[in-house]
Amino acid sequence: MRDRSVMKTFKDILRATIGCLLIPVFHLPRLFFLLLLVSYAYVFNRHDTLTADPKEHLKRAKKLLRRQPADMLYAALDVRFAIERIAQRELIFAEKASARSLDEYDPVKKVKALRRVDPQTAHPHRVFFVDKALGIRLDWGQYKPLDQKKAAYYKGRLGDLLHPKDSLRLGLWDDPWYRDTKVFLSEAIDYLSGLAQDNTPFFSLQDLDNSLQLTRLACGELQLILPAKLP
Repeated sequence: MRDRSVMKTFKDILRATIGCLLIPVFHLPRLFFLLLLVSYAYVFNRHDTLTADPKEHLKRAKKLLRRQPADMLYAALDVRFAIERIAQRELIFAEKASARSLDEYDPVKKVKALRRVDPQTAHPHRVFFVDKALGIRLDWGQYKPLDQKKAAYYKGRLGDLLHPKDSLRLGLWDDPWYRDTKVFLSEAIDYLSGLAQDNTPFFSLQDLDNSLQLTRLACGELQLILPAKLP
């Protein structure tokens, strides 16, 4: 019995020794790698930066609305960026769009330029992929237009926020102006977020493979038709 106890103790000591030897060989490199990930996240992800993605602007605007009332002005700036990014994203796919309209900062003028290229951009469309040979009709996506009247309203209201308000009771967070402005910004963020999510640019389908035939139906559908015989 004593010999078994000695052998068990010896095995436990051996396992502990092997475990200690594995620390620098196996565990320390893993710990070092995790520390690198943490340091990378701390350095590069702790600050918001400007991007070309309207969803990032709207996400930051939502955060700003949950902070101090004065941060509404910065939220308004991000909403303004988002509108312009959404309009620009549609316009850059239009081959007939002029360089002047692409360089324009006014989102309303961008929307008007888009309508001049094709009036159908004012209407929502469902996009379907059709293979007539196999009898397949798949839902490809959807196009959601930026409403011109809403773009004009948002632009005017957001521009007004950048000017000092003489009638605003400074220092009083419960002034009705703050409440009304927050409601407006929240509604604008919700509308634009829905527009930016899963939205296929209207003219992006023109750059697809030439073997696909793009057909526009009167019911608000765009069909990408695969010919029965490929070239």
